Amino acid sequence: MPANTSPIFTAVPNTPSVTITAANTARDGSGTLFTLFTAGANGSLVTSITFTNAQAAAGASALKVVRIFITDTAGANPKLFQELLLPAVTASNTVIGATVSANIANGIPLKAGQIIKVAQSLCATIADNTDVFAIGGDY
Repeated sequence: MPANTSPIFTAVPNTPSVTITAANTARDGSGTLFTLFTAGANGSLVTSITFTNAQAAAGASALKVVRIFITDTAGANPKLFQELLLPAVTASNTVIGATVSANIANGIPLKAGQIIKVAQSLCATIADNTDVFAIGGDY
C-alpha cells in the first residue's frame, strides 16, 4: 500500500469565531450548539480552540464547562470531542478574564462537510457569554 511521503499544508487560513449566548447542559450533542468551524471543500485542519469569558464590563464570570463537538460529513450527529473548565474570575483593570484553550498537538483533520460546534454549561447562576476562536486552515 503506497503511503503519502510528502507532507501537505493548509492553503487558506480559516480562523472563525462565535459567541456562545445560551447554556446547554446536554453532553450528547443535543440542545443549543453554536457552529464554530466548517471544513472547506478539500478538508481542513484545526490546531487550537480558545474559550474566553465575554462579559461586556468588568465583573464576576461564572464557572462553566465548555464543550467541543464534531459532526459527521453531513454536518449532523455531533459527538463530544472534548470538555474544558472555564474558571470563574472577577475581571478588572488589573485582573485578566478567564481563558482556556484546547491546543491539539497534530491538529484535528476534518473531512469536507464536517463542522465543529461548541456549547457552554453554566455551573452557577450568573448568565454570561463566551467568545470562542478557532485557529486552522483549509486544504
